[in-house]
Amino acid sequence: MAPLIILALYSLMFLLIKLVVPLEMSDEVRLVFNIVGGIGVLVLPIVIYSFIDFKLTQRAVNVVGKNWCQVHDKQFNKVDMHKNHFTLVYQEGNKKARKKFRVRFILTTWFVKSVEWLDK
Repeated sequence: MAPLIILALYSLMFLLIKLVVPLEMSDEVRLVFNIVGGIGVLVLPIVIYSFIDFKLTQRAVNVVGKNWCQVHDKQFNKVDMHKNHFTLVYQEGNKKARKKFRVRFILTTWFVKSVEWLDK
């Protein structure tokens, strides 16, 4: 899934540049366009993919946190994302409690393969 998204983003950028290239421009404008357009074609799909990856990962771990809270009869608050783990924040009575976990995804997708709950 991820390689398909990256390929689609680069294809879209290629088509966008292909539409603009035939336009008449002076040499100076063409030079600026080639520099800025070249950098944009290389960097913009990576930035867009990073945003898509972040949102899909966030959605998947929120589902894991909500399912845990539903099974254990707790009130879901949020899931914090850290460098190498996630932290489920939930309400236990009037105080907030935290539970750390790791998620393993199926390769190049955002489908959860396994969840490992960590001890403090």
